Amino acid sequence: MTESVDTLVRGTVVNVHTGRLEEGAVAVDDGEIVALEERPAARTLDAGYVAPGLIDAHMHVESSMVTLPEYGDAVLPRGVTSVVHDPHEIANVLGEAGVRAVVHDADHTPLKARFTVPSSVPASSLQQAGATLDAETVASLLELDSVVALGEVMDIPGVLAGDDEVHEKIAAARERGLPVDGHMPGVDGAALHEVARYLDTDHESVTLAEARAKADLGIRVYLREGSSSRNLADLLPLTDAVDTRHLSLCTDDREVTDIVDRGGVDFAVKKAIDEGADPVEAVQMATLNTAESYDLPFGRIKPGAPADLVLLDELESWDVAHVMVDGELDPTADDRPESTELATDTVTFDPVSGEDLAIAAADGTGETVRVRVIDAVGGLQTDPMEADVPVEADTLVPADDGDILSLAVIERHGRGGGIGRGFVHGLGLRRGAVGSTVAHDAHNCVVAGADRDAMARVANHLRDIGGGIAVLDPATEEMASLPLPVAGLMSEEPIETVYEQYERVEALATELGLVANGLMELSFLALEVIPTYRLTNNGLVDVEMGEHVDVVLS
Repeated sequence: MTESVDTLVRGTVVNVHTGRLEEGAVAVDDGEIVALEERPAARTLDAGYVAPGLIDAHMHVESSMVTLPEYGDAVLPRGVTSVVHDPHEIANVLGEAGVRAVVHDADHTPLKARFTVPSSVPASSLQQAGATLDAETVASLLELDSVVALGEVMDIPGVLAGDDEVHEKIAAARERGLPVDGHMPGVDGAALHEVARYLDTDHESVTLAEARAKADLGIRVYLREGSSSRNLADLLPLTDAVDTRHLSLCTDDREVTDIVDRGGVDFAVKKAIDEGADPVEAVQMATLNTAESYDLPFGRIKPGAPADLVLLDELESWDVAHVMVDGELDPTADDRPESTELATDTVTFDPVSGEDLAIAAADGTGETVRVRVIDAVGGLQTDPMEADVPVEADTLVPADDGDILSLAVIERHGRGGGIGRGFVHGLGLRRGAVGSTVAHDAHNCVVAGADRDAMARVANHLRDIGGGIAVLDPATEEMASLPLPVAGLMSEEPIETVYEQYERVEALATELGLVANGLMELSFLALEVIPTYRLTNNGLVDVEMGEHVDVVLS
C-alpha cells in the first residue's frame, strides 16, 4: 500500500523539464517532492496550475532599499522563492563584515537567498569606496555554504590584461567548482572571445546582437528587467534564435516602488509572456535554467527536489493563490531580530557649502567656458557631450533652464577622498537639488542641481540622517527625504513605509522637473565602469579610456 504524504497538490503541472503543461498531482512529504502522482494525503490542495518557485538569477537586494527579510516579505507571495543575490553594494561600503552580515540576514526569511561573492570591490581604482575585498578575502567568502558563485566580474580590462588579483579570484571559484558571473557591457570581437574563457554568465546586454554574440560563445545570457535597465523586450527575440535553456531572467537593480507595485522576477515572467514568449519557456527561464546555472536543487518539480511550489489560478497572468517553500504553505518568518547586524554609521564627511561644489574659472576666462558634460540618456547609459557654460563670479554656473545641471560626488566613507565636480545633461531638474548616498558602485554622496547652495544643503542633510535620498525645493524650503541608515543604502523600516517615503521624494523631484526614473539614473552617474562619462569623487572619468579627464576643455 502506498504510504500517505503530508500534502497532495492537484492541477496543471508546469513541467520545466519537458517544456509541457501536464494534468497531474504533486505529492509532498516532509518538505520534499516525493512523487508526481496521486498519493493518500493528510491535506489536498487544488490549483489551476502548479509551477516551481521562481528564482531571480541576479539581483542586488540593496537596490530595493530594504533589508533582505523585508524583501522576502514582498516577493514571496508573488511566487519568488529564491534569489541569487550579489551583495556587491554592501561590500563596497562595509567589506567582508557586510557580506557576512547579509548572509546572516538570510536566516530570517523563508526566501531562499543564495549568494555570489563580490569580485570587484572596489569597482576600480578611480574613486574611493568604503572597503576592499582582496583575493584572499574572496576565497574565504567562497567557502560559505550559501555561496553559489563568484559575483559579476566587472574588471574586464583586468581579465584581458591577465591581472593577477582578478585571475586569483576566478581561480578560487574554479577550484571550488563554482561558476563565475560576468559583467560585459559592450564587449565584443576578440575581447569577448577571450573573456568567455573565464566568465560563464552575463546580464548586461542591451541589444539583441550583443546578446546573441555572447550566447553563441556559450555564455549564459540573463535577460534583465530592472527599474532603470529594462532590456527584456529588446532581448526576447533571442528565444527564437538560441536554445532557451541557456537563458535566464533577472532583475539586477529594482527599486522599492517597482517591487511593491509590480513585483520582482515574477514581473519579468509576466512581461515575457505578454511579449509573446511561450509560458512554459518563460517559467523555465526563471526556474530550472537558473537552478542549473548555479547547481541549485530547487527550481523544478521532480521527486527528490525541495517542495518549492507556486499554486496559480492562472498561468499567463501569473495569478498566485499560494506559495509553498520546503512544503510549508505561505510561510512567514517567525524569528526575525529587531535589527540587522549591518552598520548604520557609514556617512562621514565634513559639511559642505555651495562654494565647495563649484568649478572655478581660470584667470582671463571669457563669458563662457567649453566643458565636458555627462549626457544621461536613460537606463544606465551615458553619452559624451560638450557644452558652453557661463562664468559668474569666477565660477562656472549653468544656465537656469534645466538643460545642464551642476553635479558633485563627495567621498563619504571617511577615507580622505575629495569632491568631484562636473556637469550633467538630461535629468531635467529646473530648480533645487537632488542627492543620494546610493551611488553605484562606491556609494559616495552624489548631488545634482540647478543651485549649488541647494546641492550643499541636500548633501549636508544626507550626512545628518546617516544616508539616503533627498530633494530640496528652495522656493518653498520643502525638503523630502528617505533615510537609509543601513550602510547608507537601506532602511530597516517595513517596505510599505519605505515605499511611501520614496514616493514623497520622487513626487517632489518630479515637481521640480526630474525625469522619470531620474533618481535611479542619478545613482548610476558615478559608476566608473560603464561607458562613457562618469563622475567620481576624484573627478570626471572617460570610462573607455579608463582615466580621469578635465571637465574644462577651453
